[in-house]
Formats: sequence, structure tokens, C-alpha cells
Amino acid sequence: MRYIDLMNNPPPEELIKEGERLTKELMALLPKERTQFIKDNASYWGKLKDHYSKLSHEKCWYTEAKELASAYHMDHFRPKNETIPLKEQECGIKTCNNDEAYWWLAFDWLNYRLSGSIPNSSKNCYFPLRDKSSIAKKYEDLVYEDSALIDPTEAGDLIWIAFNTEGRVYPDVDDELSWEAQRVRVSIRIYNLNYQPLVDQRVQIQVKCKRLIRDIESIHNDLKNNDNVYARKQFHDKVRELREMTKAAAELSSTARNYILSNSKEYIRKIAAS
Repeated sequence: MRYIDLMNNPPPEELIKEGERLTKELMALLPKERTQFIKDNASYWGKLKDHYSKLSHEKCWYTEAKELASAYHMDHFRPKNETIPLKEQECGIKTCNNDEAYWWLAFDWLNYRLSGSIPNSSKNCYFPLRDKSSIAKKYEDLVYEDSALIDPTEAGDLIWIAFNTEGRVYPDVDDELSWEAQRVRVSIRIYNLNYQPLVDQRVQIQVKCKRLIRDIESIHNDLKNNDNVYARKQFHDKVRELREMTKAAAELSSTARNYILSNSKEYIRKIAAS
């Protein structure tokens, strides 16, 4: 998962205004009429898909995958029609949810996340909140909700996610009982982040990183004793290739960056930090 700065990269103004118009019409309806109205205007969020896809370089916002999470969907981060309660035995913690769902966000551009078919199917209508959290019934109350899900549009959320050498997501926190650790574990379950093909692909990314790092270190050690122009070019090429794996456009770039930053040598870590 990689940070998507959605707030500062809005869709075209005419689409935002269309969403505002639809929301105004929705708010004027009787409760029994809302679901059908949302269904009748479902084409709206499809119009936004190209813009959201460009923001992530055509990658799923939850998995950072392309081929493995194809057939993209526009996920309503907060479900529009219903919410499914998350059972404690499914994630190990007690949560709550908004029984009324978030119908008033059905056409809000800030409530969409580009999702691959695997995480979208797994997420379904779940939106668990911290037990005893405040529950938003209108837009102004959203800031008081304590979501149990890691959100790719929140930079502060992503610092708690890491990948082990087996390619699996785990909470990168010192206290396993902390709320941050619990949120990561809930997100793994809801987004299906440890879906086996994704895990396998992450391992391949790590293997490639390991090979490039080994080559870079080998050439670097040779350069200490031999100022070889050809070897120096090889060194630059390998560094460039490794750095490309960490860029926003690269598939599963967070996995590569995580692996590189775990290296003991500072000059290797700098490749991911630059």
C-alpha cells in the first residue's frame, strides 16, 4: 500500500459538481427511495475511474498490484448501502459499525478508493470501527470516527505496515496489543492483503532486490581497490535498477522499499530514501 494524496489531486471540477448535485438530490429523498436512486446513478463513480487510476499509476490502492488485482472497481471506502458487522473471532478484537451505512457519501469523491477485484470482494460492505467509537451520521462527524481500517489516503496510516521475508504483511509496531497493530491486522483480513498470489509476488520482488543489492555491494567493494570505468557504469546501472523498483509507478514498490530500508548498510538504504 502506498500513499495516495487524493485531497490535493481532485477529479475534474465538473465531476465534483455532478457529485454534489446528486448528493443534494439524494438528501431530499425519503429513506425508502435512496437505495434505488444510488443504483440508478451508479455510472457516476465510473466516470472517476480514469482519474483515480492515474493517481496510483494504474495500481490497486490497497495492494499496489496490477495484474494480480485487475478488473478495477471504485470502492466506496465507507459503504453506501449497508455495513456488515465484523465478528470478533474473525480479527481478534471487538469492533462496532454504523448500522445505517454512509448513504450520504455515495457520490462524494473523497469516499472512493480504486480497488482490485480481490480486495474489493474481500472488503465487501465491511467498515469496522474501534469499539465504542463515535459513529458519523453526517459529514461533519467523520473526523470523530475511529476507523479500524488502514486508509491509503492517510499518510500516517501507512507507516504501520511492513512485509516479512515470506512476503506477508505484518504490523510494524513495538506493541503488538496497540491500536495501530490491531488496525493492521484488521486491514489484512478485510483487504485480503496476504492473498497467496500477492504474497508470492512480494517474495519475487524481494529476491530481485536481494540480487541487485548483492551485485551493488560486490561492485562497490571492487571499486575500493580498482577504479574501473566499466565497473563503475555497472554500479550505476544496478543502483538505477534498484531505485526504479521503489518509485511510485513500480508494482509493489512498497515491498521493494521496505526490503531495501531493512539493509544494514547506510549507502544501500539511501537508494530507497532518495
